[in-house]
Amino acid sequence: MESAMSEIEKSFSLDHLKLVTDTDSAAAERRGAPPATALPCLSSNNCTKKEKDKLNILTGANKRTAFMVAFEIQCLANEFGIERLGFFTLTFKDHITNLREAQRRFRSLRAHVIVKRYRRAIGVWERHASGRIHFHLVVVLDKDIQTGADFAAFKRKDYRSANSALRAEWAFWRETCPKYRFGRHELMPVKSNAEGIARYVGKYISKHVTQRLPEDKGARVVRFIGYKPGMRRACCRFSWNTDNGWLWRHKTAMFAGRHGLTSIEQMKKFFGRRWAYHLQKRIIGEYLEGVVFPSRKAADINLTQAFPTFLERVRKKEIQDAIAVLESLVVHPSNIDN
Repeated sequence: MESAMSEIEKSFSLDHLKLVTDTDSAAAERRGAPPATALPCLSSNNCTKKEKDKLNILTGANKRTAFMVAFEIQCLANEFGIERLGFFTLTFKDHITNLREAQRRFRSLRAHVIVKRYRRAIGVWERHASGRIHFHLVVVLDKDIQTGADFAAFKRKDYRSANSALRAEWAFWRETCPKYRFGRHELMPVKSNAEGIARYVGKYISKHVTQRLPEDKGARVVRFIGYKPGMRRACCRFSWNTDNGWLWRHKTAMFAGRHGLTSIEQMKKFFGRRWAYHLQKRIIGEYLEGVVFPSRKAADINLTQAFPTFLERVRKKEIQDAIAVLESLVVHPSNIDN
């Protein structure tokens, strides 16, 4: 039995498996090899820090939110036309770092001005590196503000090409912003296409996460203004169509099945609302077998993630086989001579 196990462990040695880690450097360090050159950080802008603060790491939920916002903005462009979308930036005249105060002022502006002036709006708040808070919005206007706009001239602070609708917006906000204790502001037509502006706004969610403070945790980042029930086209309750996403769904189903559960609601009731967070390691450690994997990579990841579980099953199977042989010898002693 020991020889058989040694052969199995050799066949599935971790040195021959492709480990799923954040960077190849960590795997190289575990194998005793020099770490690979670090790649630019994709989940946080704190690449110079040895230990990332969990508060400032972009999570799967943050990525889904960014994707959802980008999708909703593209839907606005398709429905109303890119020429009627405006990119609106709001800052405070004073140095506002208190989130509650910033939200209080924005709620007042939203209730008394934004919901009345624009058909719909999607807003995201963000902190500067200094901690100062500001807002970014995509608003839907009643008129075309893009036609005639010379963006190269705008960059040189030459605004003569702005049409009458855009000029009217500028005049309105010059008068309105100070009344609600806002300072510098800018409303501009969309320079690129719908996909470009959607990604541009979506990236502010990533920037928000990397700059947020402990008191910001749990605060709502995205606001949908002017949306009635049923108008939203997307939500954050989805899973990525990737190998890891496929494995998570199937391993969750296997884990739930072993506990006699058949739905997410039952998982919440049995394990608590944050079941995915608390059971993550146990679910990932499930070993899938008897299924058709979407790719060879998914099969390799499955074996890597559940390697201890796989070895345990092999050991149990061999022990069960040995017990069966011993039982047959006890029941039929004549088999010993054979």
